[in-house]
Amino acid sequence: MTGFIDMSTLENISIVDFLSRLGHHPVKKSGREFFFHSMLRETKKDTPSFTVWDAGGKWIDRGGAGETNIKGGGIVQLGLAYWPQLSFVEVLHKITEVNNMDVSLIPEYRPPEKYAPEGEKEGYKFELVNTRPIGSNYVLTQYLKSRGILEVAKHDLSEVYYRRTDKSEDQPTFYAVGWQNEHGNWEFSNAKGFKSSIGAKGISIVEGAPDHVVLFEGRFDHLSWLKEKKPEILPTAIILNSIVYLDKIIDRIRDIPIIDVFFDNDEPGRKCTSQLIAEVGHAVDRSYEYQGFKDYNEKIKNGMELGQNLRPVPKR
Repeated sequence: MTGFIDMSTLENISIVDFLSRLGHHPVKKSGREFFFHSMLRETKKDTPSFTVWDAGGKWIDRGGAGETNIKGGGIVQLGLAYWPQLSFVEVLHKITEVNNMDVSLIPEYRPPEKYAPEGEKEGYKFELVNTRPIGSNYVLTQYLKSRGILEVAKHDLSEVYYRRTDKSEDQPTFYAVGWQNEHGNWEFSNAKGFKSSIGAKGISIVEGAPDHVVLFEGRFDHLSWLKEKKPEILPTAIILNSIVYLDKIIDRIRDIPIIDVFFDNDEPGRKCTSQLIAEVGHAVDRSYEYQGFKDYNEKIKNGMELGQNLRPVPKR
């Protein structure tokens, strides 16, 4: 067998589409995760334990490993587990071959279906009215300015206008700064610091380099880090939006080579950091970068205030 295989091209292959070409289709979708009955081992088909995070190119079989003892990873690890009789190089060629197959010649092929996210039901407190770019609402502009992140926020956040769902139609419309989570719903924070979501809550993922992930509790901390560091190559950022979602991300990031953790310098944040590092040993606690402050945004705000205090007094 000859021919050079560029590994980077394999990383861009959709795992969901790849499995569909092999005749395996998801039975449901939650957020950005697709759930399959495992195709790597014998199963009763009563619980879909095989999970794919297609946007991140990762999968895990939560029911356990098959004969190869591989229970998760990227598309290459999937190929090795799916074709245990083939060598490493043969698996690479097989993945490429399947990906390049003319789908019209695949009897069982059907394109990946779009599933409505779970939880998009009645019962949420707020509903979206509309969104606008940052800058049209004076109060929200001043709010972001006071947090020291206005300029960077213009590219990453939106103004969201919403109202309560449990009151009459003539109720007032509220506003806040918002960003979307993995369900396509809006997380938000208003100028008084009230935080909630429109629809189901979830983590937020800002796509970047697949071999480096940075983790934050809140979006303002992520933006503060971007403002200070100005990285030339943006890593993938995962914002928990709530520390209760920590367990949800551990399996997603386990095989990513570089993991930097920027959780809060308080008791809950330190507990989350300790749990994460205990389960993912190569993750690195970076909270020392804002030592003396609760979080990254507090550090940025403090630096902004110091700069204002050091301004020379104008001569009269």
